[in-house]
Amino acid sequence: MDTTTGPIARPAAMGGWKSALAGLFRRQWPAVVSGALLWLAAFGAGWWFAPADPTGVSRAPKQADWGLFAEILARNVGVSAALFLGVATLGVMTIPLTLLTGTLAGYYWGQGSAVLGTRGVVRHLLPHMPLELACLALAAAAGLVPLVTWARAGLGRRPAGELTARGRFGFQDACLLWGVSLAGLTVAAAVETWVST
Repeated sequence: MDTTTGPIARPAAMGGWKSALAGLFRRQWPAVVSGALLWLAAFGAGWWFAPADPTGVSRAPKQADWGLFAEILARNVGVSAALFLGVATLGVMTIPLTLLTGTLAGYYWGQGSAVLGTRGVVRHLLPHMPLELACLALAAAAGLVPLVTWARAGLGRRPAGELTARGRFGFQDACLLWGVSLAGLTVAAAVETWVST
């Protein structure tokens, strides 16, 4: 029996994806940790400074449909793209962009939590928020990959280990991390549309 095709080959293929993702995170863990700390610290600061009494802020209920899904996904992908495009500046512009977008998102969520209250936060934010925040932090990490790769190799030197199949300064890994972020943001947008709304 041929085991290279058909349903029998499928577990090996899935094992290959898991192995590739594990290798990606093993290679880029410093960038992932840096991106997560930077994004979540900025998000926490924005949340902290959001007004406790959001006078004039209201919650307009929205209808769960494909239009809302597209709107949420476009907003999240836009933020993710801004964070990732810092890779064009070798990761330098990702830092201020992460601080800005993280603070604004935290401020927005802080206002939302003040309007919704505890029960509303659990119902309308908790289902999608952890995945969405993790994916945006991963996009920030993807934007930081070149900078972190350069710093790990020793500032001012070209990373010798990165001139292999992985690409100069980890650009291939940065793109893969961003792809994982986009996949997660798609799931988070679906959850936000059809569960959190």
